[in-house]
Amino acid sequence: MLVQLLQPELILRDDPVRPSINLWQRIGLSREVLMWLEDRQIGAVLCVCFQGTVPTKESELFADDKRVDIAVLYSIWSYKPGCGSKLVRAFQDSQPAIVKRIVTMSPQTEMARQFHEKNGARFLQLNETTVNYEY
Repeated sequence: MLVQLLQPELILRDDPVRPSINLWQRIGLSREVLMWLEDRQIGAVLCVCFQGTVPTKESELFADDKRVDIAVLYSIWSYKPGCGSKLVRAFQDSQPAIVKRIVTMSPQTEMARQFHEKNGARFLQLNETTVNYEY
């Protein structure tokens, strides 16, 4: 079950992808922290930023943009096998018409590539330290 995490302080400490992003950047207008619940336990967590551009580096993530038609998945981690994939699929299915694109800002790792491609994303672009995939 897809659920918005309303008090994410403790869970966000577990972020293995972008631990340097502080709590105040992750929550608020045009930002969401979502989780997948399975058997009444957190199975996976997803951090999303809605903006008007595809970011190529962390400093471009939280631009105060008037356009919010791109959902940027910038961090995801799983506590239970398969829950990360379920969370991404549920997120895709839940997006309103205003969201025109769903992209990632992923680390340049084989694990990230396999995860996103397995879930239907395609390679978009290679950046200096990140990779963008598009769903």
